[in-house]
Amino acid sequence: MSGDHALLLPNMTQPDAAAALARGTAIIVTGSVEQHGGHLPLGTDHFAALTIGLRVADRLQAPVFPLTAVGVAPYHLPWPGTLTVRPQTMIDLMVDVAGGLSAAGATRLLVVNWHEGNTPTVRLAADEIQRTYPARVVIAETHIITNALYPDEMEFTHAGSMETAAVLAHDEGLVDLDRMLDGDPVEIGTDGHALFRRRDVFPILRDFREVAATGWYGTPGSVSPERARQIMDEVADHVVASFEDIVEALEQRVAIIGEMS
Repeated sequence: MSGDHALLLPNMTQPDAAAALARGTAIIVTGSVEQHGGHLPLGTDHFAALTIGLRVADRLQAPVFPLTAVGVAPYHLPWPGTLTVRPQTMIDLMVDVAGGLSAAGATRLLVVNWHEGNTPTVRLAADEIQRTYPARVVIAETHIITNALYPDEMEFTHAGSMETAAVLAHDEGLVDLDRMLDGDPVEIGTDGHALFRRRDVFPILRDFREVAATGWYGTPGSVSPERARQIMDEVADHVVASFEDIVEALEQRVAIIGEMS
């Protein structure tokens, strides 16, 4: 896979970690362990966030820490093998980890998330981090970015082309299309997901079978490993460019506030 494993915080020596964190930026990776049919691993969301996080770390030369492979995914529990944590558990872990990163000098925390179910929890954790420590949190929803950059090629399904591409970019040996189970028709899964992705008036997902009775839908065989790596590289480029733009814009606004006070 692409990415600098030397920048994984658990792989670093203490002196190297101290020097890297003192540069001011740290990356936190969040994903999930949940069913993705017969052709993708349970850790698809974790691997997706990690492969992008490592690419971002390489570009920023910032240490990256995988918070936990497990995310907030109670609606996938009907399928054995799925794991989930309570939102407060994930918030507590993220806040505690941020405390250590902040104490070491990281004033900018970039959260690279892939799992849609983590989003409300990550936002709550980010708010608590910013109220507790002298750190700014920026969140990159990389599944949304991937679909937005390639809306025709990277469908926003579950276990379809987009998530297959993410796993292929991480380790193509983890994808086995020969073991693919029958999935729901794409239009059925898309309509089901659209109900819970509404932004104005919306229900809360309780059981993923309300989206797709089989647990997955999409076209996973439509992307090659080479193309998958190219796409994830470009997603990482987008995250880095956006992060740098945001940091610059926030610094300008802080300066304006300082001049006015």
